[in-house]
Amino acid sequence: MRPSTTLPVLVAPVLAAAFAAFLLSGTADAGERHRTIQAASPQPVAEVLRTGGGTVSGSVAAVGVNWMTVQDDSGRTDVRVRGALPEGIAQGAPITVTGRARKGGLMASEIILADGSLHRPSRDHDDD
Repeated sequence: MRPSTTLPVLVAPVLAAAFAAFLLSGTADAGERHRTIQAASPQPVAEVLRTGGGTVSGSVAAVGVNWMTVQDDSGRTDVRVRGALPEGIAQGAPITVTGRARKGGLMASEIILADGSLHRPSRDHDDD
């Protein structure tokens, strides 16, 4: 009995198409830093700190040049960014932040302001 060669012949084009779709699914402009988006699945501040990272949505309790404090009903955390915070962040303003837990706070990878604009802080020195 001869093994079938039909399956490998059919699978190869499907895999090639899937790989091409994956490669083309990136952003059109890799340098794009400001977009309008809607946050996905914000979690309570306490949960994000416990699990090591995620998305929080709350209000700004305090603001510095490269940090802010975000609070929700579960708690509050300091959020740091590389470089300066984007314009438009003010005490009391609603905000959504995605980042990883670091040194008792969050290191922001994305900040979404009340107007929906997305800001991605620089990640030049991720080992700090």
